Amino acid sequence: MSRLTLFMVSALTLPFGSVSANDNCTSWGNFSTTANTQMTTLNHPTNNQLSISGSLVYRPLLRTEKAYWLGLQLHKASLSVDGTQAQAAFYQVPFAVKISAVSGQILDYHFAAKLKSEDEQKLIAIYHNMHVEHLKHQDLAMPVTLEEDDSMGRYKVRYERVDQASIIRQKLAYLQTTQGNSLFNFKLPEVKADTFNITQNACWITQLQGENQTYVESEKGDIRINVRQQVSYKVSPQPLSSEIVLLSLPLDPKKWPMLASNVVYPKPAPNPLQDAQTFINTLTAMDLASLDEKTLEQLLYDNQAYLLSLQQAIRDGLFTDKALSRLFLKLGQNDTSNAHQLLVNLYLDSEITGKQRFRSLMALKYIENPLSEHLVEEIFSQLDSTELSSEEQLLSRSSMMVMGVIANNQSGSDFADKITDKLADKLVTTRDQQKQASLLNALGNSRDERHQDNINKFMSNDNADLRRRAAEALGKMPNPQSLKMLEKRLGSEQNNTAKSAILDAMGNNQLDRRQLDTLLTYTEKSTNKSLRLSAINAAAKQQSADIDVKSQLKPLLKKEKDREVLRALMQAIHGDN
Repeated sequence: MSRLTLFMVSALTLPFGSVSANDNCTSWGNFSTTANTQMTTLNHPTNNQLSISGSLVYRPLLRTEKAYWLGLQLHKASLSVDGTQAQAAFYQVPFAVKISAVSGQILDYHFAAKLKSEDEQKLIAIYHNMHVEHLKHQDLAMPVTLEEDDSMGRYKVRYERVDQASIIRQKLAYLQTTQGNSLFNFKLPEVKADTFNITQNACWITQLQGENQTYVESEKGDIRINVRQQVSYKVSPQPLSSEIVLLSLPLDPKKWPMLASNVVYPKPAPNPLQDAQTFINTLTAMDLASLDEKTLEQLLYDNQAYLLSLQQAIRDGLFTDKALSRLFLKLGQNDTSNAHQLLVNLYLDSEITGKQRFRSLMALKYIENPLSEHLVEEIFSQLDSTELSSEEQLLSRSSMMVMGVIANNQSGSDFADKITDKLADKLVTTRDQQKQASLLNALGNSRDERHQDNINKFMSNDNADLRRRAAEALGKMPNPQSLKMLEKRLGSEQNNTAKSAILDAMGNNQLDRRQLDTLLTYTEKSTNKSLRLSAINAAAKQQSADIDVKSQLKPLLKKEKDREVLRALMQAIHGDN
């Protein structure tokens, strides 16, 4: 089935919204959809059938005054293309929809894995086209016709209440089309038929049944697509399965741990070379610096069983510096247990140059799967060693900052929590200020808000560099509590470098009018240059929330003489235009 056809089918896939989002409304039901597609390209007809089924799970999530999140997952998804079972792991990724509490409109989506953009759209389609949250804000005593959008364009749709629990939805006609990134321009899609019966209870949809038929033709007439799709959903009375990933995730989708890429996009079994020596010989015979990415990635994947043999080859100087730079990057992205072991071994190997040991650390920033417990202990124990050279001390402090990145890669997971707990424990127990600086950076890199109180203690430290690092760390976890910590310190901070860091960090938050006015006082010409730059850059980040920022910055252009500050002002006011 062509990507173009899959795009159209995705746009027509039809699931659901909720009537109420209270914590007792979690449910699941049997979901299935079948799309039959007739496609004619240059007078050559083809027929395809795409079927998706599974248990569609619905769970209300975080609710605030302005918005709320709804979580969905197609548990045990099954995908069939022309009667043949196909890989459907990404269909099972939990995702969340952010809804405006004022209008019921969709504000955002969040996914529990790094998905390809086209696969995100397929999951969005599972919710988008039968989104009914906005109907809570409509009077359906009489039929209502609205304008809505999907990935194909903008259309008119009619809603009619049949009884207290049931609604009929009918897509009437497209008003405009969305061309997207397609190489072909299409005429307005034609709705041949579209009727869906939706039954609801106080929580969510309990049953949905309907059919859609849509016809699309290219502007030149050389491509014609006709899709007929049936969709059904019925809530299940059976207890929810404990295997459902969505049920164990935090209420805040932004704190969800990311599923490993090899779970979402399973790879075939490795196809290794004869032995480790053959693998080494193959690698050293290649120009790794210029080898195309896919070839190198596949070679490392197929021969992951031999990766540990690379340690001696690197010791023996079998690779050029450029080759090693590329190899370390790909080992981090390989993200297998042997790649983890090799990179940690190299970091701890005193027979290898400091440059390559540092590169092995940097490669660990790319891993998304948890490190084994013994590797974590090896990295942390190095920080506490009393027999390290100055170079090794620098490496050990760098390793902490990398551990923060690793924790952020798996934010919300037990593994990440254990890492940041260790970092926080080291921070409060060590008296070494260089270690404290690195640990503050590490906790900032982790973005773990649970430890912001420990970070905040350093906002009043006698050492200005530690105060700066603490401000930078708090700036990486913007929230009302960390903003309050930063604001409290701003007025009393005497060191300009630390004060600049506070201003930068505050800018990562959405400021209220009073806070923004405070920020803007530091843009005056009489203020220290570094403070002006930080205040201007921080104010520029507020423009989406406060459209008055530009008008307050523009008068400064006439007063400012410093070129660097002028450039910052121009960027803040005009952006990249």
